[in-house]
Amino acid sequence: MTSALLQAENISAQRSGRVVLESCSLSVEPGERIAIYGPNGAGKSTMLQTLAGLLPIASGLISFRGKAVGREMSLLEFHRRTAAVFQEPLLLRGTVRHNVELGLKLRGVVAPERAARIQPWLDHLHIAHLSDRPITALSGGEAQRTSLARALVLDPEVFFLDEPFAALDAPTRSRLADELADILDERQIATLFVTHDIDEAAALCDHCVVLDAGRVLQQDNMATVLARPTSRRVAEIIGMSNVFEARVVDAGPGGTWLQWGDHRIRTVARARVGECVAFLIRQEQIRLQAAGAEAINRIRGRVCDNRRRGRTRSISVCVGNLHRIKVPADLSDCTRPGEEITVFFPADALWIFPDRSENLGGSPAVS
Repeated sequence: MTSALLQAENISAQRSGRVVLESCSLSVEPGERIAIYGPNGAGKSTMLQTLAGLLPIASGLISFRGKAVGREMSLLEFHRRTAAVFQEPLLLRGTVRHNVELGLKLRGVVAPERAARIQPWLDHLHIAHLSDRPITALSGGEAQRTSLARALVLDPEVFFLDEPFAALDAPTRSRLADELADILDERQIATLFVTHDIDEAAALCDHCVVLDAGRVLQQDNMATVLARPTSRRVAEIIGMSNVFEARVVDAGPGGTWLQWGDHRIRTVARARVGECVAFLIRQEQIRLQAAGAEAINRIRGRVCDNRRRGRTRSISVCVGNLHRIKVPADLSDCTRPGEEITVFFPADALWIFPDRSENLGGSPAVS
């Protein structure tokens, strides 16, 4: 018997006769936080709304605590045990207090109990001083806090969030995301969170579903998705640079050796000799200066780009005529375009994509 709170089995959805979500399966444990991540048009919101029972499924099954939604459990009962917040706060005319208590009122909760239940959430989300303010007088951040309070006061067992911070300015977005993370940690509410910001997903969620064109490409814990994407496409979606192709020339207990252009480099990942593979060099493990003997993979190149990116710099090193490696740097780095430099990285910085079917046949480098 499964311990899953919410489970989707091979669900598909259609819009205007077109399949927009294809055979997706997902299991959500109590207290688990899962990011649904992908590019624009990937089907993220469709997946969330389908799981929330807000869009009909064309096929498959959604169950809640082991009961099939729409069969053994009514859709109304399912909705009473979940809550959703969207990118645009869906608030009604009236005050902040009126909106926060609305769900409780619709559920028949009497006025004294409503007042007792909403006050902690007004305090938690720092909107108690706004409780009598009209909705029309709120800022974007205040309106979204009101929307979150209205959902959380219902004590949902599953919380559906569809890019709730996307329309906010960066400081407000950061503060609200941190506050929400604290609330979810404290209350242990199972959460499904749609976002197109991978850093936000990593800050809020334990697990990640990478979606593209209505299909799940990878789902795993967040650290695994970020460190070991299963395909070149997943690496592209989560914003990884330094994806290349090479041929395996040797493999043994000491690791796997790749012939990459004129360079022979080693990885701890496994592959068969003679095989052509796509691989990733993790940017955060690359260094610019020469190191000791432990730095197995050393490559000489030429700085072809050095640009400021907010608080950091983005430096690219050209290796031969085909490849460009992006390396980490800080604002104090004085490396200049045209300068010859040595790049090095350890064997465990190189990851060979296990999904061979999607990885070859593209351009020789993703820069």
